[in-house]
Amino acid sequence: MLLESHPIEQKMGMRFYGTKTEGIGGKLRETPLDFRVEEIIPDGRIISIEDEKFSFGADEPGLFTEFILIKKNIESHNALLKITSALNRNSNDITIAGTKDKMAYTAQRATIWKVPPEKLLQVQISGIKIRSPRTTIYQTYLGNLKGNHFTIRIKDIDIETEELSNRIEVIFQDIRKFNGLPNYFGHQRFGSKRPVSHKIGRYVLLGDLKSAINEYLTYISEDESDTMKNVRRVFIDTNDPDEALSIMPKNMVFEIAILKYLKKNSNDYNGAFNVLPKNLQRMFVHSYQSYIWNMTLSERMLIGNDLHKHDFDVYENEQPVMPIIGYKTELPDNSLFDYTKQLLEIDGIKLEHFEVKAIPSIKFSGSYRNMILKPSNFTYGIERTMKEKDAVITSFSLPSGSYATVVLREFMKINPIYF
Repeated sequence: MLLESHPIEQKMGMRFYGTKTEGIGGKLRETPLDFRVEEIIPDGRIISIEDEKFSFGADEPGLFTEFILIKKNIESHNALLKITSALNRNSNDITIAGTKDKMAYTAQRATIWKVPPEKLLQVQISGIKIRSPRTTIYQTYLGNLKGNHFTIRIKDIDIETEELSNRIEVIFQDIRKFNGLPNYFGHQRFGSKRPVSHKIGRYVLLGDLKSAINEYLTYISEDESDTMKNVRRVFIDTNDPDEALSIMPKNMVFEIAILKYLKKNSNDYNGAFNVLPKNLQRMFVHSYQSYIWNMTLSERMLIGNDLHKHDFDVYENEQPVMPIIGYKTELPDNSLFDYTKQLLEIDGIKLEHFEVKAIPSIKFSGSYRNMILKPSNFTYGIERTMKEKDAVITSFSLPSGSYATVVLREFMKINPIYF
């Protein structure tokens, strides 16, 4: 019998835990320094936050500039927008290999088009540091990394040290019995406090950009700030961009950009959507693909009761995989993927919708994703904090596309707003 997850996680398709032992509780990200993420580039090197001497190598005769982006407490797309705005460049001129958490201290590779290294080093933005730029012929792209290395503190744990240690060890035993962890797409794929990205993605696929924009602006989550709840209610009640802009927090840069566009171009929702950077537009559809994938994996867990080999598992490079839906996807003919087809049918989505005719510049052919997640180099320690409570310090590496919170949820088993 599987243990059901928190209701917010169920909205993301993460219906179950892989482990059955009671969690240790606690909270993440009391400060951004509690959640460190260092990208592992394709050659296996870790981009260290502290190592000022880390280098990608000598300059190449190319038109891209490759650099290390270090950020603290800034959402990835917002960070890129701040950099391109400071340089008076288009937001599509800058790319990263993977989005990193907002409430975190992160180091990663980025590339930008036709900005000399010396000019890039002049950029001064609070919470952002640019390091080790060099010219290159290559542009990085989403997924162009080997993985990420995490160092994370879990704080405010309310159980005694001996019980804490015992519970962690039993959870490790659960993971081995289950044959690893479900490789769910994690909370930030959907919005931890406002899980709405996949809903927007569905509207994008259907070509209904008016509904996509309205969902983005008006979906109210009980876990977001009272200020934003009020802004969204004002826009729902008035449909007046000016009213909403007058009380919108300045850090909500994408909402502001959309509202300013609608103020000048009433009812042009296609234009309003195209105000958003292409990587964010793509992220909405990725989120919907992730929701369908998570729901299918949850069904696979329910059928098999674990992640050991099952007759209808599909293998790639000797690893069990499941398809991420796209217009080229051919779903296997069995009961598990009949369930996937039912999900798509309920949402009114057909495979050809992933060609996204409303936005010709983005298409999604589909791919495969490993079903099982097994963290490498996992270590943990327990320390006493100034609050006279225990904290757990964990360190581990994950492959590209896998999420630290998917590992930590199995140990903590808490409301995901504390992630």
